[in-house]
Parts: sequence; C-alpha cells; structure tokens
Amino acid sequence: MKPDAPGSRCVLSPLVILWAMTLTAQLLGLAYGVAQSGGSVASVILPSALVLSLVTLPLAWSGLVLGQRTGLGAPLLMDLLDKVPGAGSRFIKSALLACILGLLLGAAMVGLKLALQPYSPPEMPVLGFRGPVGGLLVSIAAAVGEEVWFRLGLMTLLVWGISRLLGQADPHPAMMWSIIILTAVAFGMAHLPQLASFDAATPFSIWGTILGNCAVGSLYGWCYWRHGLLAAMVAHFSVDLVIHVLPAFFR
Repeated sequence: MKPDAPGSRCVLSPLVILWAMTLTAQLLGLAYGVAQSGGSVASVILPSALVLSLVTLPLAWSGLVLGQRTGLGAPLLMDLLDKVPGAGSRFIKSALLACILGLLLGAAMVGLKLALQPYSPPEMPVLGFRGPVGGLLVSIAAAVGEEVWFRLGLMTLLVWGISRLLGQADPHPAMMWSIIILTAVAFGMAHLPQLASFDAATPFSIWGTILGNCAVGSLYGWCYWRHGLLAAMVAHFSVDLVIHVLPAFFR
C-alpha cells in the first residue's frame, strides 16, 4: 500500500468517465424498466440523474483519491487513459481472469438457487424474469454502478480509514479480507429492499439474499483488491450475465 503523499495523479478524467458510465448504465436500465411497466420515462430521468450524481460523484472521487494512498482506486483505468505502454495487455489478462471466475461463480449461484427453489417464497421472481434485454441492461448497470459505489467508494474508504486508525502503511491480508467481507455484507443488505418490492421478504429469502450477495461481493472485492476496479466490473457483469440474461433464453 502506498503511503499518504503529495504528487497524486489527476482524477478528473477518470472521475468524469466513471460518473458518465454509471449515469448512462443506470438510466438506460431504469428507462427500460419504466417503459416496460407502462410508466412515464421522462418524469423519472431528471430526478434519478440528480440522485445518482449525488451518490456517485463523492464516492468515485474519494475512491480515486484515497485509492492512490492505499494501492486501490483505478490505476489501470488511469494508465489506459494516459496510454501507458502495456496497460492494454494488463487489462486483457485481468479481465479474462475476472470473466472466467465470474462465469463459474454465476453458474454455481444459479445451480444453488434452483436447488433451493422449493424453499423460496412463491412471490420470488424466476431466473431471467426481466427477459434478455432487461437482464442485460440490469447486468451492465449493476456491474458499473455498484462497483463504483461499493468497491471503489465504500471499500476504499474503509481500507484507508482503518489503516490510518491502526497505523498500518500496508494492511495485512487478514485486514483486507475482513473489509472485503464487511463490504460484501453491506452489498447484500443493500439488495433487501428489492425483496420487499416483490413481497418476498421471508427470513429464508432475506438470509439467502445477504449470503448470496456476500459470496459474489467477496469475489468482486478480491478482484478490486488484486486487479483493480475494471476487473471487479468484469467479474460482476459475468456473474450477472449468467444469473439474469442466460436463463431468459430458456423460459
């Protein structure tokens, strides 16, 4: 981990790019969902864009700035933007690993969900219920936005804050794993309101949602720690592709 020091790289370009990616992905998914339900897309776009910006900008900025002090952040994205030699090949290698791990974990999660289906509340939607297009848009939106908010934002803040509190310049792997799991639990709890929207918030589904998202969130956290933000996004998208998109073709 890098110590606190001046001379940090400029974060303006990656900040604008991450904000634009998050806003675009989230609004496309939202607009599609609202249109499918027969609602007014125009009435939700502006307030949603404002709320998303208020959440995304401070989390992305703090993650990019503090990430340079903790060995996290988005150094590979910055290298790609600065056209640093070798950045492209490093991205391909990390993305390929993240994709393979994500596809495998996604398949495991689908198998577990099918095995536990008899215990799930009947109100719980079936796999692929959004359809191929809806599932794809949701997968992209989650892979971009949730990794910016939870890994780049929350996880980086926790690593920086706890490291300073403990006086550690280079966090021990046990500390990193504790923060990865803590962030993953928060990630899982953030999905609980979705259960309420389905009227499916039984004890079994609540614990299943928390533990399931904790499992995938731990993979995303590891990818972020070891390979950077872009790898975490690829892993997240790969998991969601298996869970939300592929089952839609078999309904």
